[in-house]
Order: sequence, then structure tokens, then C-alpha cells
Amino acid sequence: MTIVLALLLFSVPGAAFWSLMRGFDPVGRLVVSIAASIVTVAGAAQILLMAGFWSPGSGLVAVLLLSGLVAGLARMHRPRRLAHLHIPRPPSRPAAGAAVRSGANVTRRDLPVRRRDEDEEDWLYRD
Repeated sequence: MTIVLALLLFSVPGAAFWSLMRGFDPVGRLVVSIAASIVTVAGAAQILLMAGFWSPGSGLVAVLLLSGLVAGLARMHRPRRLAHLHIPRPPSRPAAGAAVRSGANVTRRDLPVRRRDEDEEDWLYRD
């Protein structure tokens, strides 16, 4: 029974925080939700101890209420849809097997680049 209670105490806040972080990658969500579930359980226990209301039942109720609050916030929070904004796509690259015609000396043509000759090294020795 103790293992089931510990799993419940740590998995419910973890699932609530997992649903709150939709934009993260899965590994980031996992790390943050594990840390947040530990902090939620420890914080609820500490607050109940300081208030003098500690018991296993009240700890379980407090963690479930906090997790329900976080899950409610996750349900209310929806990412904004930015359909009205036009975001240009970057130019497509050639396929991996395609031959590049210009070679390795391709530079951007919109940036002026001053090229130095190999024997023009006197800029190193200016006073």
C-alpha cells in the first residue's frame, strides 16, 4: 500500500506538470515534471507540518488539490494561433545527393566582401 501511495503522490503532480508544458521536447518535459512533482510533494508536506495539520490523508488531499489546480491551468492554457502572421520559409537546400554547380567558393552576394591577396600581409605590421 505504501508503494501505491508513493506512486500516486509522485505520478499525479508529474502528469499535471507534463500537460502544462506542451512546447518542450519530451526529455525536457520529463525532467521538469519529475522535479515539479518532488517539489509539490515536499512543499505540501512542509506547509502541512508548519500549519500543524499533517496526516497522510491530508497530505494526499493537498497534493491532489495542487495537482488538480495545475491540470486545470494546463487545460485553460492554449497556445495562440498565429495564422494571421506570415512567416517566410527559408530557401530549400538541394538534396544530399545532388551536385552543387558553383563549388566551394560560394559566398553571399548581398554582403560586400573585401578579399585580400596572399602577398598583401602588410596590414599586420601597421603602427
